[in-house]
Amino acid sequence: SPALAPRKISRAIKTVVERDDRKRNVIIYGMNKAEKEVHPDIVREVLLHLDEKPAINNCCRVGTKNQEVIRPIKFTLSGPDVESQVLRKAYLLRSKEGYRSVYVCPDRTADERAAIKEVRQKKKTLASGQRRSTS
Repeated sequence: SPALAPRKISRAIKTVVERDDRKRNVIIYGMNKAEKEVHPDIVREVLLHLDEKPAINNCCRVGTKNQEVIRPIKFTLSGPDVESQVLRKAYLLRSKEGYRSVYVCPDRTADERAAIKEVRQKKKTLASGQRRSTS
């Protein structure tokens, strides 16, 4: 129908704008430091382990405050090139004591997170199926 086309167009524009807004954002998962600690200091500490010292903006915890869940820390870098450099070095945290369960990821939309979660679940299902067949 003709009314559907403007909705599709506005949704596409909204998606592009949202993706562009998130381009410089990075999220750190699994940082179980105290909620009250200053977030930029925590982020600088993690980035130092990656041999990076970029300017950090808009640093905050995201999600609903909950005692059982460690809330991720979201922060903005100066540009997408700096963001990609930090993400490229994120694997280095696996070898650092105390940071093995810390993950540095790009800021994704809810749809992107859902799609990645689905792929991860399929991969896990396939891997467990292969283990059973080889046993």
